[in-house]
Amino acid sequence: MQKTIERREVQEETTAEVRELVHVMLNADTYTSLQAISTLGAIGAPAVGPLVETLLAAGSDARWTVAMALARTGEPAVEPLIGVVLVADDELKNPAIWALAEIGDPRAVNPLVGTLKSGQSECCRALTAAALLKLGDPAGIAEVWKVFDREGEPFRGLAMEALEGT
Repeated sequence: MQKTIERREVQEETTAEVRELVHVMLNADTYTSLQAISTLGAIGAPAVGPLVETLLAAGSDARWTVAMALARTGEPAVEPLIGVVLVADDELKNPAIWALAEIGDPRAVNPLVGTLKSGQSECCRALTAAALLKLGDPAGIAEVWKVFDREGEPFRGLAMEALEGT
């Protein structure tokens, strides 16, 4: 019983720390924000839930900051980010796609291929193509080349520009 109470207290402290760091990340100067992102990444899994909630609720600029923190958490963020890619609209997907490419987990390949085929905006599809190229999975790369062949040089240029920026 005592261990359960202690564990709950530690979880509550971690949750409070994460929420404070998210606030700092979104509201502080650039240097302090980057420090908060680094700390959230070091916290790892306990930070993922609040960060995903923030990603879904935040405005456009803040989403990219949140995506940086999610990328820093690494593997624990992969499944929640895939969930965002599968159900969100393109403007919410884009930062999640970028974060998945940064993490580099092969579990992202199939959902990203689906987004490449079904993404509504050219920007989302180009960012997805770049993410698949960065992940380096042969099946994902093959799908990107199919889209390049179908869509032509302008789309390929967008995707390559996105790849260079990731």
